[in-house]
Amino acid sequence: MDLGLYNLKHGVRRLIRGVLPVFANVEPNAISWSLLPVGAATAAVYWLGAQGRPWLYLAGAALIFLRMFLGTLDGLVAVHYGKGTPRGEIVNRLAPELCDVMLVTALALARPEWLLPGVGALAMAWLTTFSGLVGATAGAPTQSVGPVGQTDRLAALQLSSFAAFAAETFGYGVDFLWVFLWWTIAGGILTVVLRLHRTLRATGTVAAAQPSDPAAPSSDPAPPAPDPAAR
Repeated sequence: MDLGLYNLKHGVRRLIRGVLPVFANVEPNAISWSLLPVGAATAAVYWLGAQGRPWLYLAGAALIFLRMFLGTLDGLVAVHYGKGTPRGEIVNRLAPELCDVMLVTALALARPEWLLPGVGALAMAWLTTFSGLVGATAGAPTQSVGPVGQTDRLAALQLSSFAAFAAETFGYGVDFLWVFLWWTIAGGILTVVLRLHRTLRATGTVAAAQPSDPAAPSSDPAPPAPDPAAR
């Protein structure tokens, strides 16, 4: 059984399918690149919020929602209107990763006590993505299993933002964003292990399906193509 919110992607795509005609003449890559200013604004908002402006955490949660919407919309437009390209698959994956770098770096630098878990969370975010993609080099499908994939991290940060706003506004004394960073590290380790385990199992299946004679044509179907929206 797969863990993580990424499994809800099909339901989310059905929900936003109604807005597709609005973007019929928009290139999917333009939507993907639009994530960068949203990501930069999100990072700035969280850094400023940590400097005694907790209400900005609510703005950060709203920007994360916008980012998730755009991150789903680009692939949906590409598929629905037949605009998918190899370059688009790269842009689709690159833009969200750059947004993650900006966001987690901003959190790590926002407060001294967030530096250590922030650096760890940044490293774990990269390892999570790497462990999901590494199997593609051997013809295995990408892995999006959680419990702390990119979608899960963003949703958890939204919840942590509401909690942090309440805690800092009413003086509860709990640093929820510090907790979020450590949760990202702990959950990320489990996610990396699960993804690598499934990748190694999948590569074994791919190897077993290969013909014994390298020169002989294979009648087996090609391995599944990577999901461009996988995180």
